[in-house]
Amino acid sequence: MKSLMLFKTILVLLFFFGNNSNELIAQEEGNGIPTVSGNIETEESLKPLRIGFKIGAPSVATLNAEYLTPLLNNRVAVALDYFPLSATISDVELKLNNFEFGSNVYLSDTGKGLYGGLSYYSFNADADVIDVDYDDGTFGDGSTSLKFNTINLKLGAKFGKTFYFRIELGYGFGSLPDELVINAKDSNASTTEPIEDISVLSASGVPLFNFGIGFAFL
Repeated sequence: MKSLMLFKTILVLLFFFGNNSNELIAQEEGNGIPTVSGNIETEESLKPLRIGFKIGAPSVATLNAEYLTPLLNNRVAVALDYFPLSATISDVELKLNNFEFGSNVYLSDTGKGLYGGLSYYSFNADADVIDVDYDDGTFGDGSTSLKFNTINLKLGAKFGKTFYFRIELGYGFGSLPDELVINAKDSNASTTEPIEDISVLSASGVPLFNFGIGFAFL
């Protein structure tokens, strides 16, 4: 059971720890884009393609891509996060897979500063554990997983142009499991373990927090 407790501890740590300036550059008037606020923002300074890396909870770590569209006068962006991770920690073989797709709507027409976000998020963690006591009295190695999907509402802020950083807070709404099911590898035996130790998880969802850095192009 030591490896199973280690897996739960890993999840606790992942969820816990994982858990604008509006300066404008005006160039030649012929290349400028007039904004609703009356400012002139160049195509170059908008830099609509953003590629970066985020860490936080519950996603732990993800690669992030965002593209600022012309909708609502350069306020609406589409965003994609994805990151697969495989690691062996002590006797636990862990595989994580995070995917998120959605949209960010900036308050400013310069494509930076404060924004609100709506997205679909998928979390998948698989683990191989050893020394498991099963319900039928047998003992041995097993495997378990934690999977859930949420609809995320976020409030974020992006600072910088070519090099930027961002921070996001929010909540993911969805139906989350309340226990881990461990299945034996060599038989049909199984057992369950509650996951109330992962305090940030609840039946209705999970809080969100992340910090990211990246570069903007185009």
